[in-house]
Amino acid sequence: MEIKIDRDIFLTGMQKVQGIVESKGTMPILSHVHIATEKDGILLQATDLEIGIKGFLPAQVVAAGAVTLNARKLFDILRELPNLEVHLVRGDNDWVKLKCGKAKFRLPGLPASDYPKLPEYSEEALIEFSGKQLKEMIRKTYFAISPDESRQALNGLLLEREKDHVNMVGTDGHRLAFIKRPVKGKASTGEPQGFLLPKKLLSELLKLLEDEDASYAFSVKDNQLAFIHGKEVILSRKIDGKFPNYRQVIPSDNDVRIPVNTQALIHALKRVALLADEKSKMVRFEFEQGLLTLISDNTELGDAREEVEISYKGQDISIGLNAKYVLDILSVVEDEEITLNLKDQNHSCLITLDQDKDYLSIVMPMRL
Repeated sequence: MEIKIDRDIFLTGMQKVQGIVESKGTMPILSHVHIATEKDGILLQATDLEIGIKGFLPAQVVAAGAVTLNARKLFDILRELPNLEVHLVRGDNDWVKLKCGKAKFRLPGLPASDYPKLPEYSEEALIEFSGKQLKEMIRKTYFAISPDESRQALNGLLLEREKDHVNMVGTDGHRLAFIKRPVKGKASTGEPQGFLLPKKLLSELLKLLEDEDASYAFSVKDNQLAFIHGKEVILSRKIDGKFPNYRQVIPSDNDVRIPVNTQALIHALKRVALLADEKSKMVRFEFEQGLLTLISDNTELGDAREEVEISYKGQDISIGLNAKYVLDILSVVEDEEITLNLKDQNHSCLITLDQDKDYLSIVMPMRL
């Protein structure tokens, strides 16, 4: 095997596989990337046996073949090389010579035949997204994924195809984020189709969504989910389990609607949260006519209070909320103003946007 490839192209390709290779696994070959020649280029593959990725890079193929190299070490070398042509040659016993400019390296490889094959996947698109749409949907729900690995069904996002649109939902039992967007292609009929997308798949997919105008196809075959963009594919096992009925927890009678400036709330809440209880992160939200007062006063660290002007003329109302949960939501919102929809201190806070009726989030109340 012998190839010549532009250093920047090689580096970009290797950067995309870094989060998937297993650096400390029990199978040494999983810390490697599989490099195989194709017509006019090379095919990079990486897997941790749960998630796999492959992508094509244009290159000059001098001699066909395949090899595996330590992905981290190869990436570190490419990162330090000048932006010149990289010449890579496989020799005896899978040792590889790499040359770029005046730099020369000799690297140990493992037999390409020992590398695990990626699972079969369908190339038939069930849903088609634009890069911009898919990135937005993941970004605005990802923060609500549960970190508790014992609750497997909550360790990812629900992707739900419903007629002419698609929903994405995340929840950890204490908060929830929901987004709905129209999709291309033939409208589905019958019951909604739901798929649980693992957290690691989503985090790696976000790194690949560079071209906002590009099309990304989502496909399903048996228990394999795939997102396909040209010759680039990332695939994963779907999560087994039943996602909770999220529609039941979306409140329909939170009649107290309070608009708040997004940036003003972010800055005030960040300051008050500095003295919130380390474990609960609770901040008390006190609403009265024209004023929101944020208070943290139940901690040995001291207390904090800040006022934010609001256009509210209703009755006084208080609610305790986890400051981090609220800030997570505010951090993904581009709108100048959000609306806090409340009922009382014992019911969840529904956060909505006047400019986007198809995005909402919920934070459960905390005992005052």
